[in-house]
Amino acid sequence: MAVDEETKRKDALELFQVDTEAILPFFQSHIAELRQFIKEREGENLSLLVLLKQFIRVYRLPFNMQRYMEVQRQYIQEKLESENLDRQQAVSHWIQENASHHRDRMIQLQCLYLEKIKDKLIPEVQALLLEPTEASAS
Repeated sequence: MAVDEETKRKDALELFQVDTEAILPFFQSHIAELRQFIKEREGENLSLLVLLKQFIRVYRLPFNMQRYMEVQRQYIQEKLESENLDRQQAVSHWIQENASHHRDRMIQLQCLYLEKIKDKLIPEVQALLLEPTEASAS
């Protein structure tokens, strides 16, 4: 499936929504889940990059929840301003109609961004995975 120029431009702009400073801390804070996720897929012979993307898709968490919520708030605000709707009704409607799509889109963008920074990210995540666990460190 060919991607048109408008979609490419939109993807490039939306990639700026990914909080690059939150990526490594995200994996640090979910290191136990990530280790378990990787362990469950040992026999699949997948690259670490593919495993990280799968992890993000399965857990469906933004790298930075605060920033994610701010972007979502901005989308709702634009909708309110463009359609001059009752705030409470518009927010409720937006959440019902768009929140899932917005989350899916953010997860997709995060995976695209991992591809973009893989040369720097993969060694950092490998180092995290090699750090002793709290249980074995005690």
